[in-house]
Amino acid sequence: MDTNTSIENNEQEEVTFEIIEKVPKEKLQVPLDHYGKSAAMETYVKIPFLLIGVGVLLHNVFLAGRSFNYETYENIKTFELSVVGIIVLVVFVLAGIAISNNLSVKKELNEISKRYHIKPEIVQEEFSALAIHLYGGRGVVLKK
Repeated sequence: MDTNTSIENNEQEEVTFEIIEKVPKEKLQVPLDHYGKSAAMETYVKIPFLLIGVGVLLHNVFLAGRSFNYETYENIKTFELSVVGIIVLVVFVLAGIAISNNLSVKKELNEISKRYHIKPEIVQEEFSALAIHLYGGRGVVLKK
């Protein structure tokens, strides 16, 4: 076995990010914080959909196929529609917060790109790699 080949295979290449080298940590921390908040919201967005599924299951188990007088039926219908309305409102509020965080991340990354003369594609790729490594999520896509 060739020892030079095994040494080359064992050596790890050090990856350097242009945004880490050129951008001060304080400037990079702001979009990372916003991205972290946005990535953390993904879990909270799943909860309303789970509640809708539980609501349908409860309705089918306890109410479907049974007869009720008109007043009781109207009360049940009003309650169910109110719960669905609240869940939809929560989804819209969460979506608004997530969109706001994503827009601020994109705005800050575009400013970093212009200020430190780094191509937007490089900023997008390197920031996404860093953010996914730290917080998970899907990364960021900057439009040209």
